[in-house]
Amino acid sequence: MNSINPGLADWPAMKKRVQESHGKMLTLASAPGFLGVLQEENVAGVNLVDIVTKRVYHPGHYLFWDEAPIPTPTNLMMQSDGFIDLIYDGSRIGTMQVYEKTRRAVKEIRYLNPDGTTDYIEEYAFDGSHYTNMFYYRNDLQEIQFLNNVGQICLRFFFYDKQINLVTVEDPETGTVVHRYNSLPEFYATHLSGIVGPQDTVRIDYMAAELFALKNTKSHNILHLVESPFDDNNEIRGNLELILTDKINYVQTVEMSQAAYNALVMRHYPVVKAKVVTP
Repeated sequence: MNSINPGLADWPAMKKRVQESHGKMLTLASAPGFLGVLQEENVAGVNLVDIVTKRVYHPGHYLFWDEAPIPTPTNLMMQSDGFIDLIYDGSRIGTMQVYEKTRRAVKEIRYLNPDGTTDYIEEYAFDGSHYTNMFYYRNDLQEIQFLNNVGQICLRFFFYDKQINLVTVEDPETGTVVHRYNSLPEFYATHLSGIVGPQDTVRIDYMAAELFALKNTKSHNILHLVESPFDDNNEIRGNLELILTDKINYVQTVEMSQAAYNALVMRHYPVVKAKVVTP
């Protein structure tokens, strides 16, 4: 999946399937709090960005707010909303955010320009290690640098007009670009194919980034249909039709309810890939 979101109505069922199969959640999007979510939800998981940067987490470690690397001398002022203001020479130069339910573990430090717009952000992983540097211009995100455990840059996302238009993977020792991608989906698809192989079974629940990341894989890929096969206009969802007609041939099985199966049959859609499962 793209990311773990415990707030989703479908999350309990997803989590149950993973736990009962002794599988792992494989997420695509970067997530500095990934370790904390895995611990809170009691699931095993890996993250594609972490694999690329070779990041290793250390449970039980944190970066406490009073130990954060900030300019000296900077005063910290706790606010009622849980954020901490950074005050330097009488001026507010930034804010600090801590992880929910920890009250002390630093999540991000946001530095501000004199006009109050964002200059850059340092993200910290749940174990306290420096995770990213995020650079802004006129309050628009321009670049994200993803770091390994020793603070070296391994991966960069570049933005143009609020969209990622370049991804580079770099040698952390020399800074040499070793791989270059013109889009985030291209990056995901290339690296996911190196993580899962023919012996693996991959199950996705949604037909967005997760679907197109499977493009180059050789694994057995299953779509577990958690939404109606039809959209708000009562038309079959476009990507589902492409899967069922085998125009998207890298998904071999579509798990669905009996009701969804019957509705597709009634409309004469092919159901060779369909497999009826109980909720």
